[in-house]
Amino acid sequence: MTKRTHINKLLFLVIFFAQISLAQEKAPWSDLSLEERQILQQLEPQWENLSAERQQRLRRGANRFQQMQPAERSQAKDQQQRFQNLSQQQQQVINQRFQRFNSLSRPEQRRLRNIQRRFQNMPETERSRLREQFEQLQQSNSRPNRDDPTRSTQNQQRIRDVIRQNRDVLRQNRNQTPQVRPQTPQRPSATRPPPPAPR
Repeated sequence: MTKRTHINKLLFLVIFFAQISLAQEKAPWSDLSLEERQILQQLEPQWENLSAERQQRLRRGANRFQQMQPAERSQAKDQQQRFQNLSQQQQQVINQRFQRFNSLSRPEQRRLRNIQRRFQNMPETERSRLREQFEQLQQSNSRPNRDDPTRSTQNQQRIRDVIRQNRDVLRQNRNQTPQVRPQTPQRPSATRPPPPAPR
């Protein structure tokens, strides 16, 4: 029995390391399926120069795109087009936010997605109010506070108050508004620029 267990463990290790080595190898463009090539056709000229990890991520994204419903595909294309229309600086900020989000643990990512869904289900007036509060806090925090340490602590207290208020509003909204429509996975709001606040 123990000999068989050792053989099974050895077989498992061989398979495990073989998968790791295969996952780290670059895939030639010709190895991609027809559907993957159609979705990733814009990347064909630079495909060979991409890292193996980047190639794998792009292939996984192409496979997810294939499994989407037509409405989801349309939404994904619109988001991609909006991203392409942004300046290089804005794209860089979004990419940094996305990387930061990906570095979070799964429970933290889930928590942020839930907050985003609750925010999206709020009435527009409530969302606008929260955006305005957030912008005011950002503006007040961007001002130098070196001269007045009490002002810095006051700002920190105001931030905590706004966060507490927003949590309360989100909780109330969650308790009052039933989830009617099915939720589709979306890119986290931390990676998207906020829509412009109404003036």
